[in-house]
Amino acid sequence: MTSSPSGISLQEGVNDDFSRNGPLLDPEKDQNTAPTSILMGKIIYMGLLFLLLNTASNCQNLLSQIYEQLGYDNLGTTTLLLQSFFYVVGTLTIPGIIKNWEYKRGINIGVLGNILVLVAGTMTTACGVNKNLAWCQDSLYVYGSNLIFALVYGFTGPMIWFSGIRYVSGCASKDQQGQAMGIFIALFSGSLVLGGIVSKVTITRFGSFGYYLISFGFACISMIMSMVAPQVKKAKEEDAEERIIEKTKKILKLVVGSNMRVLLPYMLYTGFISAMVAAFQYKLVQNTDSSMTPDDLNKISATMNLVQGIISIVTSVVAGKLSDMLKRRTALGLFTISQVIAVIVAYLSYREKSFVLVYATAILWGIGIFGANTVLATVIAKDFGGSLEAYAIPQVLNPLATTLGYALCLLPQMMLVLVVLAVFSLFSVICTSFYKAKEEENK
Repeated sequence: MTSSPSGISLQEGVNDDFSRNGPLLDPEKDQNTAPTSILMGKIIYMGLLFLLLNTASNCQNLLSQIYEQLGYDNLGTTTLLLQSFFYVVGTLTIPGIIKNWEYKRGINIGVLGNILVLVAGTMTTACGVNKNLAWCQDSLYVYGSNLIFALVYGFTGPMIWFSGIRYVSGCASKDQQGQAMGIFIALFSGSLVLGGIVSKVTITRFGSFGYYLISFGFACISMIMSMVAPQVKKAKEEDAEERIIEKTKKILKLVVGSNMRVLLPYMLYTGFISAMVAAFQYKLVQNTDSSMTPDDLNKISATMNLVQGIISIVTSVVAGKLSDMLKRRTALGLFTISQVIAVIVAYLSYREKSFVLVYATAILWGIGIFGANTVLATVIAKDFGGSLEAYAIPQVLNPLATTLGYALCLLPQMMLVLVVLAVFSLFSVICTSFYKAKEEENK
């Protein structure tokens, strides 16, 4: 439920570049010097853009259950799975493609990909209102549009995230990276609040088609905002002319580095949580009452997303502050331990069929998605120079884990999903306990 300017060059060795600061992007200053204060206006603007875009994309969290209710069986989960798979493919290739791009260009194309997938969703839910529409006559049109646009959405997704987070990272000095990331992520995590309100109101009054139509409108507004967004001057790239294959080799070389290696389970687990929220959380709700109607389930899921959003906003701000105040290993540990607790609560909610415990699980997963990703973004910005290569790694592993999570959610055995989550959460706690930022080694 998840890139600063490149300041890393693995040609000289990972260890030498590990402590290197990334180049700064304040247009009012030389490209080789850091901004002395946060460019708050630009961070807030970009946060609001992502807020609207993620509010529009919030309907993806209800995609599986809405499509299932419309009689499209596993189309929703399959669509989400395809999105995640091509997100992984895009992440491996996008860094080399966008290296010379201005950040706004990547954001614009990424927003367009979001709009296309919402077009497919709007067309599909329209069939629930009027099956006589031309594209509703043959399921090939419905399935084809969803799967093709899911491919485009997945591939362009890394563009907006790489470009957007690098944009924000360039608006703050290294000592303020955590604060900048916390503010930005808190703003766009507010999409769960706004998205929860929108989904709750529109689904109740206008049905799933109205919900998708309004979501499409939010995406169009975010597109306009991206086109007129203020510029953040792009830093000089030392390896801008490298080919895609060379960028991929750098990513793989960084993966095997000792400091990045221990973060990999952490990245995987945050991807699993994203899948749980979108394709498993509603099953926990259903498990509490087998007689629950689809309308009741949709309303409860929308309310749960709203609660998650409120928690996520607070968590993101707190996590950003903690990332600046505490050792990075300590901050990472706090969020990995919280997710061990989340798995335990999820298991108890399943076993006891407790609606209250399902809500508690949702809250903890909200903390896990946004709080953990805020800490991770700050760690990469501070300890890995905020490079495209470093940011590419979680952008590969997170959707890869999300894809596997969606695949698991297709299975009827809910306990199997919880067991896999438990294994990854414990493994993540163990691995992050070995993480130590180079600048903190002598403290």
